[in-house]
This record gives sequence, structure tokens and C-alpha cells, in this order.
Amino acid sequence: MYRKGYSVIEVLLSGSILALAITGIVSAILIAQRNSQASIAQSQALEMAKEGIDALRSIRDRDYSLLNDTTTLSGDALSFSEDGQWSIITSPTVDTDRLSNPTRIRRIKIENGPVSNSKKVTVTVEYQVNPEGDLSKVELTETLINISKKIPSGVTAESSNYRLIDDNFGGPYNSFTE
Repeated sequence: MYRKGYSVIEVLLSGSILALAITGIVSAILIAQRNSQASIAQSQALEMAKEGIDALRSIRDRDYSLLNDTTTLSGDALSFSEDGQWSIITSPTVDTDRLSNPTRIRRIKIENGPVSNSKKVTVTVEYQVNPEGDLSKVELTETLINISKKIPSGVTAESSNYRLIDDNFGGPYNSFTE
């Protein structure tokens, strides 16, 4: 007389296989979610760095003499005032140019550029990758030329054609036409 049904071993074995499959699926979902959060944090940090480069261009266009070489090891910071002007803050505090949730801190470094009347600017954004607080950073560098002065080639910014050095795009020079 055979009974139809499953033995205890068969039930335990099938339950174990089901638990392993569910654990794998949940782990894959959690890893995908963590990678998505890290990607979003990196994108936000990159946008903050791009904003820093744009701010430095704005300062350059307003008054090139404000782009002084960075003297502190940690770098300078940027501030946007109520009157709509960017400014450079030397010797910033920990909270200067910092965003929370997730934490992002932007610092700038200004040094002499490769040609006369130019500054090499570097914007670094340190950002929180995950809720555990792991940190990473994004860094953008660009060379800004004092376009209010005559460029060594004899072409000025007021001319219909002039050249700017841009470290981010291909060759040493890109031509711009007004």
C-alpha cells in the first residue's frame, strides 16, 4: 500500500530551492537599486561640478582679476549672492558650498594656465555614494583665458573669430565664431 504524496525530505528540498531562488532575486534587486542610487549621486555631483565651471566663467567674464591662485590645500569655494553674482570664498568652512541629502561638497582650485593670461581651474565635488556614507569624487578641469585682453595670436575677444583653450574637448584649441 503506497500512499500518494510527498515525503518530508522532498518538501524540505523544494523549500530550500525556492528560498535560494527568492534570495537571489531579492539580492539582484537590491544591487540594482544601489547602483541606480550611485549613478544618480554621480550625475548630481557632475552637474554641480559643471555649475562650478560655469560660475568661474562668469567670474572671469565679470572681472578676470578675481581669479587668484588658490592658496589653501583644501581649495576655495563658490557662493551665489542674492544680487545674482558668483563669488569665490577663500579659506571656506566645512559647510561652505555644501549640499545635504546626499552630501556633496564642491571645492575649486585656481592656478596659472599653460599660456599667459590664462588660469587652469579645477572643480572637485566630493559626494556620498550610498546611505552608508561611502564617498567618491568628480573632478572637472578647464583652462580659462582672459578674453578682455589681447590674446598672443593678435586676435581679441571682440574679433569675429577667436580661440579658447578647452581641456575637455579634443585638441588644445577650439575655434569659436561670433
